[in-house]
Amino acid sequence: MESPTQLATQIRFHLETLGESNAHHPFEHLCLGLTRRRIASNVMPATGPVAAGGDDGRDGESYWSIIASELPDSSLSTALVTDEDVVIAVTTQRDDIPSKVRADLAKICTDSAPVDRVIYFTVAPVNVSKRHELQKLARDTYSVALDIWDAQAIADELASHDLFYLAVDYLHLPSSLAPERPQTEATLPDWYLQDRAHWRGPEQARRHGR
Repeated sequence: MESPTQLATQIRFHLETLGESNAHHPFEHLCLGLTRRRIASNVMPATGPVAAGGDDGRDGESYWSIIASELPDSSLSTALVTDEDVVIAVTTQRDDIPSKVRADLAKICTDSAPVDRVIYFTVAPVNVSKRHELQKLARDTYSVALDIWDAQAIADELASHDLFYLAVDYLHLPSSLAPERPQTEATLPDWYLQDRAHWRGPEQARRHGR
């Protein structure tokens, strides 16, 4: 089985091929799925022809929801509901990403719809110093928070057992590479826990000099 590092490397390679083929829509759907499972669950795709700028630079945005107040702590999805005005922006452009981010921020933040935070996804790497520079620009110029997810950050998350399906659906990685679901005490049957405790007993006693 592939290690998490090896799997993330494969995923990153496939992300880069999206940039080469300018496959914006698969990447957009992938990022929307990642956002719903890791960042904010109450987000929906924006509408409008991307090539014509009909989406106002927004590939997704949050929607109002009362589920967090009505059903608190009922599920992971509920816990991830945000009350911020969140915008998702996605690019498969490979070159001069800082200029692309600045241009998209200007478009997003001068639109009439409010925004508190922009989540920006890119298939290209963005070094830490440049990321911080862009985040400062977003704060100082537009009074918004900016989070940048580059190919490495995305790949690391998609290598997780609960998100690998996105790599299968949108990057066409074979499902046979899926990482095993980690077993926790809560998911193991009682009979197994009892038998394990029985057989571990003598070994643990020897380790502790008992």
